[in-house]
Amino acid sequence: MSTNSTVLFSTPVKAAFPEELSSGLCTSLLPSGIERGVAFKETPDKKLRVSVRPFCVSTDVSILYKWLSQEYGGPLLARTQPPEELEESYASMIASDFAQPFMALINDVPVCQVDVYKAQQDAISLYYNVRPGDYGIRVLPAPLAIQQNMVLVIRTCLEYFFSFPEVGRITADVDIKSEWDNTLFRQAGFRASQKIQLPYKHSMLYVCTRNSFRLAATH
Repeated sequence: MSTNSTVLFSTPVKAAFPEELSSGLCTSLLPSGIERGVAFKETPDKKLRVSVRPFCVSTDVSILYKWLSQEYGGPLLARTQPPEELEESYASMIASDFAQPFMALINDVPVCQVDVYKAQQDAISLYYNVRPGDYGIRVLPAPLAIQQNMVLVIRTCLEYFFSFPEVGRITADVDIKSEWDNTLFRQAGFRASQKIQLPYKHSMLYVCTRNSFRLAATH
């Protein structure tokens, strides 16, 4: 697969953002209301362009709510507007210094929501031997997302995340029953580390290092 990729702000300290904002990965990148990409990848042979930008509460919560409604239905279908709790949750994450949400697009169409967080400050740290420099990733693909496109999305995110020197490893806990998700993370460059029992699911913990990511990116 032929790809061209660019991390637009590969040296975070030099990023073109207000000076008062920290350059750390989990610090809000942009002032509220401003949308701007942080990374992109192109596959000329498939005519696909992946772009990753910070999550925008005013526009993206409604998209995310529609995905959740289609995927899980139930009580969500009874509401036409996203619940305030969903907006508050993402606004709180954006304002924090330990987690940040992003939106990934293919050919300018949103296809996946991605969260990155400091593992040491998350409940996941209770279930494995977390290391300094561990960051976790959570992904929520749009319903009926194409798996190979999602692999490209995750690799684009990883390339951006690893551009920050404080990032040592990136982890993901994946429901052990989901063959689709487990295959997705393995193809993106993650390696199975250990099984963990979370309160709400039995998961496989996947770990991605710079080396395993580089190896996966060459295939």
